Amino acid sequence: MKPIIYAVLGLLITTSCKNNKAAEIAQADTVQIPTATFITETLGLTHCESAVYNAKQNIIYASLIGEKEPGDGAIATIDLDGKLIDALFISGLNDPKGIAITEYKLYVSDINELVEADLKTGKIIKKYSHEGLEFLNDVAIDGQGNVYVSDTGTSKIYQLDTQGNFSLWLADENLDRPNGLLVQNNTMYVASWGSQPNGGRVSKIDMTTKAIDSITTIIGNLDGIRPYDKDRLIISDWNSGMIHLVDYDGNTQEVLQVGQSVGDIAYIQEKKLLLLPMNKQSRLLFYRLD
Repeated sequence: MKPIIYAVLGLLITTSCKNNKAAEIAQADTVQIPTATFITETLGLTHCESAVYNAKQNIIYASLIGEKEPGDGAIATIDLDGKLIDALFISGLNDPKGIAITEYKLYVSDINELVEADLKTGKIIKKYSHEGLEFLNDVAIDGQGNVYVSDTGTSKIYQLDTQGNFSLWLADENLDRPNGLLVQNNTMYVASWGSQPNGGRVSKIDMTTKAIDSITTIIGNLDGIRPYDKDRLIISDWNSGMIHLVDYDGNTQEVLQVGQSVGDIAYIQEKKLLLLPMNKQSRLLFYRLD
């Protein structure tokens, strides 16, 4: 009788495990996709590329590439209602793109330079460069204050450390033309533009070992990457204009599609506010995600 009893018990356990697994899959499939509601837009931002929110000052900083004339790029300041405060908060830049801020400083990539400016006054403090830089793009800062900038043109990431040393941090073809950067604890998340016809993917880097692992399959020509909630990231696809949510297992959901050239996005979690810089359209779009 014992073999029969064990067989029945085994069948029950197997069935229970399968049912639990099916329940987990069903639960994953029913993760709510937020509803995007257009709120307002800021016009006249010449080839707007990146947006960052300063919670202490309640101000948005946006990079404006300009018309690609030397020195016509700028950083503008905007309030949360979409009103332009200062179109030339930082002026004299060339093609500014990714922005990151600390309590006192603003860092922005500018073709082959990383520009450091005073966050309060907008005055440029210093510019950092390195031999071989081609197309600096997004900027991110870790918990210790080290600044990282992606070079999409060469599949490299550079670091400005807390001592002011600017040097190559990682060179690896698996970065696949990195664009957006996000640092969370000891992991860097990378949204790649991609070298394949269909674009790139989201990857993660162990910042101690510098090992690179893909999270998603190829999604598109990825640009911005920000935290959405504790389980998901929010990313933008420049080419398709699609906004995606991506969990840490690589599951991807489409949230919203706007016009081509959506750049380095910002998401203000406490306000459920999504900011979409539109390069070709020269504007900043405001959406609420519920």
